[in-house]
Amino acid sequence: MKFTERKKGILREVISKFILKAGPVSSKKIAQNSEFDLSSATIRREMSELEEMGYLTHPHTSAGRMPTDKGYRFYADNVIREEMDRNTGSSESSTGLDNVIGKDMEIEVVLQKSVELLAKFTNYLSMIAAPTIQQSRFKHIELLRFHGGKLLMVFITDTGRVYKRNFVLEGNYTDLDLQGVAGILNSQFRDRNIIDIGDIKVKEGDSYLILLINKIVELIKECIKESFSYKRIFIHGTSVILQQPEFIDLKKIQNIMRVIENEYLLARLLVGSSGDGDFIIKIGSELFEEGTEDLSLIASKYKIYGNSTGAIGVLGPKRMDYPRVIRNLNLFRKNLTDIFNSRT
Repeated sequence: MKFTERKKGILREVISKFILKAGPVSSKKIAQNSEFDLSSATIRREMSELEEMGYLTHPHTSAGRMPTDKGYRFYADNVIREEMDRNTGSSESSTGLDNVIGKDMEIEVVLQKSVELLAKFTNYLSMIAAPTIQQSRFKHIELLRFHGGKLLMVFITDTGRVYKRNFVLEGNYTDLDLQGVAGILNSQFRDRNIIDIGDIKVKEGDSYLILLINKIVELIKECIKESFSYKRIFIHGTSVILQQPEFIDLKKIQNIMRVIENEYLLARLLVGSSGDGDFIIKIGSELFEEGTEDLSLIASKYKIYGNSTGAIGVLGPKRMDYPRVIRNLNLFRKNLTDIFNSRT
């Protein structure tokens, strides 16, 4: 059987109506409420062939059809882009993030508030992953002295993550020495990728500071090693998924709860599914995780200061409003980038 333009049009209509109503779509509904100048019998025959081709299926108790993962994939690849192009300029221009984000907020507070607002905009489970340490750049370091000879290193990355380490080092280093070492490190490491931090050049007159400098570099590398695989993820809207009409079956609810309560799994899904360019859509079985067969994920990346990247995405039912979710995600991605760029 050929996948004709008429079949494509009918498939698109079935999916659009199923997304809207969450119920099987009959040939009668297609004939009554569409631009097709076809009889109900003709549409029914085309729908039957689409089912044989794997694009549609139907519950045993209904004569209507509903899309399969293959059908949704067709919709994602062929319909969403057209709908988004038609609606260019009609979406909101602001998320309201600038009204709730303070200029001096740390990045993790910004991301927490952002994911809460994103869930409100989309009405689905929303996720934002902070950039990992290996995606960050050196921003600033400070060295402080406490009574008893204890020293404190405060190390800050361009993503706003702060690392603090207490240490003790032999030698009578003055406050000026600490300032001098911080100045050397800041001047040579600033804006360098974290994983590229290594040897440092020291002037002959500062050679007595080498022991302290090496200790600080060692502490920085320990911070990097400890955080190398760390992916902090912010999640909001877990209860919204369970309110969807297709999730009234107890087994489906249990499967979904296993997914949304597993923060590690959600982080892996989000980061593994997000690309540097356009949005990536994964549908049902494409997620390759137990319990996700009734879900879809839309994900992408955002940038911080033009350098580091994190992931942003929405997890919802396969019946989610894909164009609306993508428009909102794109808006949040842009707003996050603008907020962080304004801090430079």
